[in-house]
Amino acid sequence: MRLAVAYSTRDPVGKSASRLLVELAGGEEAACPGAVECYRLSTGAYLAGFDEDVVELEMIGETPDPGAEAVVVLSRHRAESGRKSLTVHHTGNPGKAAYGGEPGTLSISYPALSRLLLQKYSEKAEEAGIAGEYSIVLEATHHGPTSPGRPLVFIEVGSTPEEWRDTRALRAMAETVLEALKSEPPMCKPAAGFGGTHYPEKFTRIHLEGEYCLGHIIPKYAFQQGVEASVIVQAVEKTYPHPAEVALIEKKSLKSSHKKLIEQVLGNRVEILKV
Repeated sequence: MRLAVAYSTRDPVGKSASRLLVELAGGEEAACPGAVECYRLSTGAYLAGFDEDVVELEMIGETPDPGAEAVVVLSRHRAESGRKSLTVHHTGNPGKAAYGGEPGTLSISYPALSRLLLQKYSEKAEEAGIAGEYSIVLEATHHGPTSPGRPLVFIEVGSTPEEWRDTRALRAMAETVLEALKSEPPMCKPAAGFGGTHYPEKFTRIHLEGEYCLGHIIPKYAFQQGVEASVIVQAVEKTYPHPAEVALIEKKSLKSSHKKLIEQVLGNRVEILKV
């Protein structure tokens, strides 16, 4: 699996974790189009920092490595709750575009890669002794960028400046990404998730332990705000290396009208399971 890694030089997590990654992996300075910082790691992967905020990295379809299958983005996570969290998620706007990207548009997800990242993140958090302190979870699909023509997965530390400076969490992130750069994606059936909260615990468990790995997750609140049929289709079709095989509906969180909409839109495209 050939990956590239990107971050924003404005982002304290991306900046710090990138330094640790260079330290752990070894490498040398390089030139990447549009980047203000760039390294070629000893694994062969390119690591690049951009002046734009992470939600605005629409250009990472072409840089830092046009030949990479996918891009992993190192990022801070912010939440009003202040919840300590280590998260992985795909990007896109099921509705309005509040933070980057286009409204009603999803990027390309990579379920097997996000599963690998979350599994490794969980392992590294255990090794660092912070697994009980931080929640290790998938997040629902949210924010930009939405237009890169290849998959991208965000890996994050949250949710306040205190966690963004926590060297234990930052090292767990860097070690996780390094492991991913040296690994192949796990075997699993790619699935799209519908329902649940922003931190969907049931989908997280399935993603870590079950036969299905989750790409896009369209949460309950998105349906309450209004989800177009095109977004439901994108959640299934914008999945790498091929469309999702299964649509998982979190049955307790969605109204019957929302479940019927999903079933009507997807029809015979995929197998539909209620969990």
